[in-house]
Amino acid sequence: MKEMKINQVIVVTDGRSNIGGDPIVAAREAARNNIVVSAIGIVDRSDVDESPIQEIQDIAANGGGEWELTYIENLSNTLHMLTQRTINKTINTVVNKQLKEIIGSELDEIEPKNRNKFVDYIENLSDEIHIKCCILMDCSGSMKPKINKARESIIDLMNSLKARKGKSEISVIAFPGKSREMTNLINGFSDDVDFIKNEIYKMDTGGTTPTAPAIYSAIELFTNKAKQFEETIEEEPFFAESTV
Repeated sequence: MKEMKINQVIVVTDGRSNIGGDPIVAAREAARNNIVVSAIGIVDRSDVDESPIQEIQDIAANGGGEWELTYIENLSNTLHMLTQRTINKTINTVVNKQLKEIIGSELDEIEPKNRNKFVDYIENLSDEIHIKCCILMDCSGSMKPKINKARESIIDLMNSLKARKGKSEISVIAFPGKSREMTNLINGFSDDVDFIKNEIYKMDTGGTTPTAPAIYSAIELFTNKAKQFEETIEEEPFFAESTV
C-alpha cells in the first residue's frame, strides 16, 4: 500500500484580499488537486466590516475545509484546533464515501454495535496519517503589530503536532513577498521545529493582501512533488470489501 496523507492549506489573514485575483477560485483549484483549504480570520474588537469574514467562509467552503475567526492572542489555539478539525473532517468525508460505495451506508447509518470499529479506526488514523500542512501567513502592513504572535502560533502548532504518531510536516508561505513579489516561500515542508523557528523569523510585514497568489503558490508546492511515490487521502482506499 502506498503512503496515505492529507494535504492541507491554512490561510491566516486579518483582511480581505485586494490584489492578485479571486481566492475563492484559487481554493476551488486547490480542492481539485486534493488539497484541503481552511481559513482563519484574525479580527479586532473594533471590526465592523463583514466582507473579510464572508471571504474567509467562501475560501473554506470552496476549498473543502473549515474556517474560524479569532483574536490574535488566541491564534495559537485556533490554529491547532482548525488543523485537527480539518484532519477529522477529511478522514470522515472519505470514510463515508468509501462505506457508501462498499455497503451502501454512511457511518451514522450503521448500527451502533458495528459502528464502533469504524469510529476507533478513524480516531487512530487521525493520529497516524501523514500530514502536510502549508500555512499561508498574511504579512501585509496591517499585520505588523501581530506578526510576533503569528510566528509564535506556528511554532506552537509544530510542537503540538510532534505529539502525533504520524509524520507532520509544515511549510510556510508569506504573502506578500519581498521586492514586490506576491509571495515568499519561507520554508518548504519540514518536521524540524528548530529549522522552522529560524526561518519564520525572516517574515516581515508591509504591502497588500494577495491571497489568491498565495493559494496558487501552495498548490504548486504540493503538486511539484513526485506523485508517483505518494498517494493523497482521496486516492487510496481505507477498506477492502472483506473488512466491512
